[in-house]
Amino acid sequence: MSESLMTVSEAQAAAARVMARCDALAAISETPDALTRVYLSPEQMRANARVGEWMRAAGMRVWQDAVGNICGRYEGREPDAPALLLGSHLDTVRNAGRYDGMLGVLSAIETVQWLHQRQQRLPLAIEIVGFGDEEGTRFGITLLGSRGITGSWPQSW
Repeated sequence: MSESLMTVSEAQAAAARVMARCDALAAISETPDALTRVYLSPEQMRANARVGEWMRAAGMRVWQDAVGNICGRYEGREPDAPALLLGSHLDTVRNAGRYDGMLGVLSAIETVQWLHQRQQRLPLAIEIVGFGDEEGTRFGITLLGSRGITGSWPQSW
């Protein structure tokens, strides 16, 4: 089998890590009996910090942007290469589903972790974003984190 392919046992271990991390993030909730993590709450900041730790462990440079998105970059073969953007949201609606949003972020981190462990770099960099307020629960306006990334955040806000 090629060294560039994940083995069955590696895939099973990766899936187990992703599920364990989903459990860890699901425990970061405003309420003990339901998953609630709204935009700019202490819970969202704790979730961002935890995801940032996992990004760093996967060999990524990590930052939180001005609108509250947690971002990580795994460089390509050449410095400052264009990037493939992966991710999803880390905020939730009230009484949210356990995997909505976070699964997209955690699966992307696991992919970068696999590359990093093998010291592999791609022609493109990989950037992962854990977006804030895609759900619109706190302010009734959806996609705030995405607007921050794309530069479509109205100046009046």
